[in-house]
Formats: sequence, structure tokens, C-alpha cells
Amino acid sequence: MTSSSVLAGGVPCSRTSTASRAVVIGAGMAGLLTAHVLTGHFEEVCLVERDDLADAPAARPGVPQGHYVHQLLMRGLRTLEALFPGLERTLLDAGAAPLDWYRSVRWFGAAGWMPAAGEGFVTCSTSRNLLEFAVRQRVQAERRIIVLTGCEVTGLNVDPLRARVCGVTIRPRAGASWEHAGNATTLQADFVVDASGRNSHAPTWLGDAGFDTPRETVVDARVGYASRLYDIPRRTLWRDWQALVVHGRAPECLRSGTIFPIEGNRWIVTLTGAGGDFPCGDEDGFAAFARSLRVPALYDAIAVADPVSPIRQFRRTENRWRHFEEMGRWPAGFAVIGDAACSFNPVYGQGMTIAALSAVVLDAHLYVLRRSGDAPGSLALQRVLARVARRAWIFATGTDLRQIGNAGAEHWRARFMQRYVESVLGLAVDDAAIYRRFLRVMHMVEPPTALFAPSITARVAWRFFRHHAARFLTAGNVFSQRGRHWNGFGKTGRK
Repeated sequence: MTSSSVLAGGVPCSRTSTASRAVVIGAGMAGLLTAHVLTGHFEEVCLVERDDLADAPAARPGVPQGHYVHQLLMRGLRTLEALFPGLERTLLDAGAAPLDWYRSVRWFGAAGWMPAAGEGFVTCSTSRNLLEFAVRQRVQAERRIIVLTGCEVTGLNVDPLRARVCGVTIRPRAGASWEHAGNATTLQADFVVDASGRNSHAPTWLGDAGFDTPRETVVDARVGYASRLYDIPRRTLWRDWQALVVHGRAPECLRSGTIFPIEGNRWIVTLTGAGGDFPCGDEDGFAAFARSLRVPALYDAIAVADPVSPIRQFRRTENRWRHFEEMGRWPAGFAVIGDAACSFNPVYGQGMTIAALSAVVLDAHLYVLRRSGDAPGSLALQRVLARVARRAWIFATGTDLRQIGNAGAEHWRARFMQRYVESVLGLAVDDAAIYRRFLRVMHMVEPPTALFAPSITARVAWRFFRHHAARFLTAGNVFSQRGRHWNGFGKTGRK
């Protein structure tokens, strides 16, 4: 939206009145989706972004993970399509690849190759840059939204008497179009949402305003990526897949790799190493890492493909949960959403889907408040947002905890879920129906409880019993063999 007036201090906005204005910090996926739902509740939504935003799909400094595989889960795709009807068609018209996870994704897991599972579970495979750009185009076309680029939020403006956030302080970054207006200015608002991602300063801002800072839970498997784009070869060895996933097997192998198709008839190839075993950023090291995976399929594929980008590395992958939902006091008029509250190791592809679901929750929260007349933003909202993230957190941290061997008592749910899922995947190697169900849980179409159907839990229990019974019998046999040669005096033979 083009601004038609200027606030005191030089910030472009369409009105000088502060009535019914919301401010969203950050124009990543969480910020864009938040701004979209806020247009149904506020006359004006100001979206504040540090980066410049290009007029075409492009990487930007604020999304360093954008160079790597980003698979939008089925639940996320369906939610985005509900928020922006026709978005999937827009992505396909721009070159995104339709990808059937049942038929066209070949997955080598800890227990072996997953089976062909039929067809009909189709998502869009696209780069993060194209997906974010397609959503941003929709958002920028909305009449009530103003996007302020090249500026950053430096703090919250809090009314101490009412314990309420009433705006933000912002300042231009070097090169901003309104830099001449001054070093900093105040942008007043009725509601402020922090969607600024992993680098959020919300804990510091709340502390400066006299509120407690939240407890944090961090699970860091020291995962690192290296990623590269390739032209999909026209002539290559026969393959029965569009996308390829090769997983490691903890604890002996912590290396993985993926290939997914994206727009422009390209592959995006991402190599992943945990426990500090990072893939290299040079040609020979990248190839050697790919060759070292548990099966040669990925290396064989890229060996006959032409690279069309440099190798890019990324190592900030820790899972971090800022427990705002546990705080005793919370200022009205403020919310923290997306990665700013709970961020995941990006390898699991959950962040964008959680952002979409969180935007839906925020929308419902504001509709309820419209009837009650209460101020937006509350501890109750943060608790609901935390519940949205909890399932994804357990799945993501369970895998990472397995890789680092963490035995902390506070992570028992995640460790249990991971061990259980490993058993389910062991069964799925020989059972396409179980594999289909796992994929639907992974894509958040079905809840995790779907994996605890009696028919599955019984088979997991039997598998567990057989495994441990075999170990017991093996140990007993070894003990028996030793006993034949032990006479109590340290010598063989009879007493």
C-alpha cells in the first residue's frame, strides 16, 4: 500500500490517528500471515521489516535459512490455501513442482527404504524465496497494510499505569528512504505482535518494561547444513523418485541428505550433519560428504547434475522455546508469535506450518475479544500459541535428543516419542499403510495419537519384546558358555 501521509518523526503511514492500528514486527512468513489476519480486526496494519524487500523471489539477510530445503507440510499448505485462496495455483504457475509424498518421495530411514505407498498426498515443492514472495504479494496488495522496510524496532512503548503496550520505537537502517527524518521515532499502536523470528528481542524489551523474562528451553544437536542448487539433468540414470531423503542412524551415523525439486527445473540439495560433524563448503568436501551417506543414491544423482549456485552453509539450528506462556504478568496489547516464541531446527520443516496455525489462532482470539471488548494480547493467548507448537516441539527435539544422547528428565516425552516413532518406522519399511499414516502425522494432518492406534501399538510392543528377548537369550547363552569353563577356582574342569 502506498502511504498518503507522514507521522511525526517521518514514518510513512496512511493515517495520523492511532485508533485501531496494529504493528507487526518482521515480514517473514509469520509476520506476513499475522498482518493478513489482523486486517480483519484493525483499520491499519503497519508491517515493520529490517530488510529491503525485492520485487521478485530473492534471498535476503533476515532469512539465512532460505537457501536450504523448505518443505511446506500438507497442513501448512492447506492452511495457507484457506488464508489465500488460489495460492497453490500461483505457486504451480510460477514453476513449483507438485510432489506426491506417497509415490514420488523415496525415503531411506534408519531401518531401510520406505515402501511405495500408493498416490494422492500431493504438496508443492518450492524454494522458500518463491513461497514467501507469493504470500508477500498477496499481503502487500491488501488495502489496510503498510510495509515499512529498512527500519528496525528498538523497543516497546509501555504505559506503566495500564501495563499495556501502546506502540514501538523504530529507527531507520542505513539507506532507508525515510532516513532523513531522524534517528528514531515512535509508532503508536493498539496492538503489537512480535514476529521477528529467532533474533527476537522480546525478552529484553519485557525486562526493560519491568516484566519478568521468560524461561528458555534449548535443545541443540549442533546440526549444520550445506546446500546447493543443481539443474535437474535431462539424461541421467533411471530413478523412481522426484525427491530423495537419506537419513542417518543415531548414534553411529549422524549424516543425512535430501534432494527436492523446485521452480526453474532445479534440484535443491541439502546435506546435514549433527553433533558438530558439519558438511563442508568446498567442492571436494561437499562431494565427499554426499558419498559418505548410508546409501549412494544421493551422490549418484548429483554426480551427473550441473551445479548452478555456490555451496552455502548454515549452523544456527538449535531448537529454542521461550516460555512466555509461563510468565506471571503479561502486558496487554502485545503478543509474540512464530519463531520469536518457539523456533525449531529447520531440518524438520515445521516452522512455516506452525506460523500459519498460529495466525489462525490469533484470528480466533481477536474475534472473541471483539465481543468482550477486552484488549488484544494476553497470557491466555500465549498459552494457546504454546499448545500449537508443543506437538511439533516434541517431534523435533526427540530426534535431536537422540542424536546428542541427552538424558535430561525434562525431555522424557520427546525421548519416548522418538523411540516409539523409530519402532513405527521400522514396521513401516514392510507396511505401506503404516508409512502412509506416519506421513500424515508428520505433515500434521493427523494428530500424533494416530500412531497409537491399538493395531500399531500392539505390533510395536511385540517388536520391542522380540528385540529384548533376543538380547536376553544371547546374553544367557554367552553366560552359559562361560560357565562350562569355570569351576569356582579359576580353572577349567571338575572340582
